[in-house]
Amino acid sequence: MVTNKSHLHLQKVQPMAGFAATDIPPEAFGWILTRAFACSDDPAFYLYCDQISKMFLNRYFIDAINHYLVLIHIDLSADVYVNNFPIQVKMLPKRTVKAGEPVSQNDIANITELRFLGIDIKEDDCVIFCFKKGWKFGLFFDFCQADRNTILNVKRLSHDLGSYYRYLTFQEVYSVLENEIVFEAMFSDGWFPFIQLLGSCFQELSRYYTDKSSLSSNIEAFINKFDKEHIYLFVNRWWSSQLFKGKQTILEAGIDAFISVTKSGYINCVKTLYSEIEGIVRISYVREKGKDPNFKELIKYVEEKASGKFGAQGTLGFSDVFYRYLKEVVFKNFDLSTGEVDLSRHTVSHGVADQTDYTKIKAFQAILILDQMYFYLT
Repeated sequence: MVTNKSHLHLQKVQPMAGFAATDIPPEAFGWILTRAFACSDDPAFYLYCDQISKMFLNRYFIDAINHYLVLIHIDLSADVYVNNFPIQVKMLPKRTVKAGEPVSQNDIANITELRFLGIDIKEDDCVIFCFKKGWKFGLFFDFCQADRNTILNVKRLSHDLGSYYRYLTFQEVYSVLENEIVFEAMFSDGWFPFIQLLGSCFQELSRYYTDKSSLSSNIEAFINKFDKEHIYLFVNRWWSSQLFKGKQTILEAGIDAFISVTKSGYINCVKTLYSEIEGIVRISYVREKGKDPNFKELIKYVEEKASGKFGAQGTLGFSDVFYRYLKEVVFKNFDLSTGEVDLSRHTVSHGVADQTDYTKIKAFQAILILDQMYFYLT
């Protein structure tokens, strides 16, 4: 049994067209799964892996495998790579990262691609890739090229594998969005999977909404971690953008008001930053399109910019969810006659928001919203 060889070349392997999606009786039509991704949360993952192991990994001690790549070539030879082969992911960092510097999950704003260094994947290869992230595994396979009439889009493969790696890396974030009860409770309190919170911070925050027994005190302690040093660690990045640089004095006034840790400071922070959120988006829109937008155009513009930079769905920019957040939270309309005056850009600017809504939470969220805009617009 091979336990340490990272690459094996097999001269002849069994041709594979995919996995049967259902039981198929003899001489009957049925569906075959030819291309898919499965997480170790899915029982089918273990069924697929068992079959793959018998065919390609029987020379290895299975318990020692963390990740593997199988390339089945057109002549039915195959290359099997196990554990010790280099993998790179293309990421968008939250901060400046120097070559050779360690990168944590908390440093990552987005992951877009995954590739294998020194491994040549051909257009007629069938691909199996299994990887471990944390305590979970992901399995991808593509046997579409087995019919010899389909060409593998290697560039698309890189993006697809990046999306699967991103999903498994930030699965807790995606799970919160899929949990309607927890996410709606967070959303109604003005929380969103802000890029600056992605990683352990958002996971911590979501746990407080799963168990609300000490919600207020936990949120208070959570925000207290973002002191002056922590906030300016990411805020100072804003000034690299001319869009934000032109507002630096005003934005710093709002941020410094928050850092004062006083009730009047939170009021001044919200009063200052909420109007600047709209101003930054509006200035960006006019510079790009040459006309002044209405509010519907303004909100749609942010979603378009987010989708252009992060992708429309499934990425860590969550552009579709943020579009809803802008409409229902940031730029929410008000009705003074019915008392519908939740804190928003409109109620703040028109002076109708209740004074009790000018809280530490809302002030902190204003800073996070601006940071989100930085990633979307610059």
